[in-house]
Amino acid sequence: MRNVGKGRTAASVVLVGLDNEDMGQVREALAAEAVLPSASVSFGDAIEVVRRGRPDVVIIGISQAREGALALAQALLKEVPGTALVALADRSDADAILAALRSGYKEYVVLPDDANRLRQAVHEAAFAPSEGGEQGLVVAMVGAKGGVGCTLLCTNLAAELAGIHRVICIDLDFSEGDVASMLDVTPKDPITDLLPRADRVDERMLTGSVAVHKSKLHVLAQPNELDRIQEVRADDVYAIIHAAAKGYQFALLDCGSHWDEAVAISLSVADLVVIVTTPDVVSVRDAYRRIKLFESQGLERDRIRLVVNRYSKTAFVKNADIETNLQVKVVATVANDPATVDIAINEGKLIRTVNKKSDAARDISTLVAVLTEGGEPQAPPEEPASSGGFFSRIFSRG
Repeated sequence: MRNVGKGRTAASVVLVGLDNEDMGQVREALAAEAVLPSASVSFGDAIEVVRRGRPDVVIIGISQAREGALALAQALLKEVPGTALVALADRSDADAILAALRSGYKEYVVLPDDANRLRQAVHEAAFAPSEGGEQGLVVAMVGAKGGVGCTLLCTNLAAELAGIHRVICIDLDFSEGDVASMLDVTPKDPITDLLPRADRVDERMLTGSVAVHKSKLHVLAQPNELDRIQEVRADDVYAIIHAAAKGYQFALLDCGSHWDEAVAISLSVADLVVIVTTPDVVSVRDAYRRIKLFESQGLERDRIRLVVNRYSKTAFVKNADIETNLQVKVVATVANDPATVDIAINEGKLIRTVNKKSDAARDISTLVAVLTEGGEPQAPPEEPASSGGFFSRIFSRG
């Protein structure tokens, strides 16, 4: 997630496609934040008005003309890059939120409920520094299926980064999140406690809610009691990710292997999406399915990084087979090291703590390069791809 403001002392705002009721709600919400125009402009006039005025924020009505509002956002970002776009809707809708964020909107708000979020977006656009104002790197880690080691790699990778960076690991697996158990930490304020007040969560509140691992990694975990998990809204999850990106250099999101609104919004806003698979037919087939699903939801392939866990040169499925059939490069592998990994999982320790000289510990340290710009460590040499038509049959259908 990136957020580069213009460093002005007051926000300039353009309103597009709002009726009188919308105008009244915006004025009430932003009475102390900005000097608002006297009228809303039409979709047809918006690009010229924004190009001429170069406002900090453009608030666009999305409910009455959704497709037009999405197309306008894309056009504005092309014509006037750096302008913060806010979608104003008359109700919360998960599909509309995802579509808006993918089209370039910074926020999706429903007034009066989201008045605080609207004020924050306008304030940030006016006061955020223009130089070096980037937010932290958001990395969503997803398992091709359950049991491939997504949480293990997410927590160990986050701890590796925490030695020299400010890092948070957020458990977004609302079905069976195990980040706290994997690190043997006790949740301070689990994520379910923050969701009901997500519109008020900022960097300070988030930092005060995390558990701190001995590696200095900050952890926002799932609750120990499953009955504390209630309905999860995409915009609440987005607010927490946004706060994490502002307060940390790296935010690693453990999305598990399930598909829900939390995962969908995470993939939409993440800078990188790391898919973890193992070198067996079922896992690779499921990785293929996930990539197809993610692409149908608007995820670009250049944001995907594929990691093979439990790698060995004798694995049935070779990296060359995986790359050929998934059309995604394997950027790294983590060695199959069950003796070390089993101890780490059962005792809630990092792999490097159990055996810092193990192959798995070595490979996890190299994964750091995957999160740096252009970092794509090469997988170890291996046998050529399998011959014959077996894999072509496995992957012949979407």
